[in-house]
Amino acid sequence: MKIFKILSFFLLIGFSAHAQTEKGRMLLGAGTHIGFSNGIGMMDMYFNNTTREFADGTSEERSSYNIFFAPKVGYFLSDNLAAGIDLAFGWGNRTIPLTAFAIEAKNSLFGAGPFVRYYVPKGKILPFAEVNSIFGNQRTRDDFVAENVSNTAVTSLGGGLGLALLLGERSSFDLLLNYTSNRANFESDGFYTRENVLGLKFGFTIFLGN
Repeated sequence: MKIFKILSFFLLIGFSAHAQTEKGRMLLGAGTHIGFSNGIGMMDMYFNNTTREFADGTSEERSSYNIFFAPKVGYFLSDNLAAGIDLAFGWGNRTIPLTAFAIEAKNSLFGAGPFVRYYVPKGKILPFAEVNSIFGNQRTRDDFVAENVSNTAVTSLGGGLGLALLLGERSSFDLLLNYTSNRANFESDGFYTRENVLGLKFGFTIFLGN
């Protein structure tokens, strides 16, 4: 009898996990990203404050921050395989001190791109692999001499491995170790920069449908 109860318990867990990722359901998610750099295209959450002290006793302080928010919506094309759209929103500010005054640069980012995610049903913790992308625009406004506005095309391609920790029958907390290649095209200046970033994505996912 005890063995029957134990088997029934594990079967119930496995069925519940599979039901969340079965064909025809949808997922809604939201999260952010922390990388090991400032990240081209403002695709990281960070806060930074630096003070430089000089030999003559003077000092200067530089500060910057960025808020990054990444919603997503997807559809399960088959059991455990979902595809959909990632969105990216970023807002940032950077202060650069000069001899007589300081330059303040404000940034904003919007982007979107497709993603594909595959879950491995393993009880209450679901390993998954994901390939993702963002194509967008970064807008920078600064007050150096006169107000200046510039736009930069941003492309981000990445992927990684993660874990979805189930929080019930319809939600999960997600952790994703993600490797991303970011490219920023400065069209007005005729050049581009590229940066490869290893970072951690985390957020919540809600599963919708029968």
